[in-house]
Amino acid sequence: MDLVSIIIPVYGVEQYLDRCVRSVVNQSYPHLEIILVDDGSTDQCPAICDAWASRDSRIQVIHKTNGGLSSARNAGLDVATGEFIAFVDSDDYVEPDYIAAMINATEEKHADLAMCSVFHEDTDGNPIEQTAPVRRKEYAPIADTLTACSGIDCMRQRGEENGADNVVAWNKLYRRQLWEGLRYPVGKLHEDEFVTYRIFGRVNTAVLLPERLYHYVERTGSIMHTKYTLRSLDLIEALIGKVCFLLDRNAVDLVPGFFSQLKDSIYRARQLDWSDGQVRKRLEELFQMFRTIPWNIVYDLPLKDRINYIGTRICPFLFWGRKTYGKKGAMKGDAQ
Repeated sequence: MDLVSIIIPVYGVEQYLDRCVRSVVNQSYPHLEIILVDDGSTDQCPAICDAWASRDSRIQVIHKTNGGLSSARNAGLDVATGEFIAFVDSDDYVEPDYIAAMINATEEKHADLAMCSVFHEDTDGNPIEQTAPVRRKEYAPIADTLTACSGIDCMRQRGEENGADNVVAWNKLYRRQLWEGLRYPVGKLHEDEFVTYRIFGRVNTAVLLPERLYHYVERTGSIMHTKYTLRSLDLIEALIGKVCFLLDRNAVDLVPGFFSQLKDSIYRARQLDWSDGQVRKRLEELFQMFRTIPWNIVYDLPLKDRINYIGTRICPFLFWGRKTYGKKGAMKGDAQ
């Protein structure tokens, strides 16, 4: 029986932590290494972590100074010894067969990675949206059964129903070797966007499970609900890397969709004051990175995004300064 390391970053979640750890301790798959990473939490979380470790020998606790989510996950990865790695966010929780179902699927399909479907709910347990099971859209007729595909094909899970669940660290079981030489970028927001596509690039076979085994709890104070700041620009950097990666892998069919996401992320950056010195400096860095996207991308883009690419590459501040949004949120201006 393979050892599975489950990494749980912990910070400021004393209200939810017991539920999370209990759901992991009670997994039907028993051969676990449970790593609680206390990222300098100032509430009762450190004590709660230590209490759990005293009750279950499979639990180890790392107490560290606050470094953010990437730093906490990396600390867990650095000490994990399991053949498989999984992540659970400390305000979420999982079904009893979360690990067993995914490890059985990897064995059945000889896969490097498994990905399950997700319950999206509020803090009272009410569903937020009717998310569909992960599925191979557009290139396979079978949608709701156990399905194997390549790592790059995993990136094609871009529908509104489950696109975000494809990017996150949780709801997945990884073979340990996928993480060799790869860690989350410390100090960045949208850390999953920097890493997950690189993981998929290493995966020969992934398996998609239709079962909802992970409960994602959307809290008002989560990153999703914080206002747009200078650090929010990190998403642009991550998406530039993703587009370059796709071009390098010749995944031509994926390029337009992710370039469109990049374009929209640049537009949302206009929530900041581009005349502010810090903002302008960061944008100048990002637009310099943007210029590493090769010119031949234009052959893979629709006309409107060819214009967006050229405008952003040549004179980004002037180009994006002329854009507006219409009543229904559609982009207007010279390049639509």
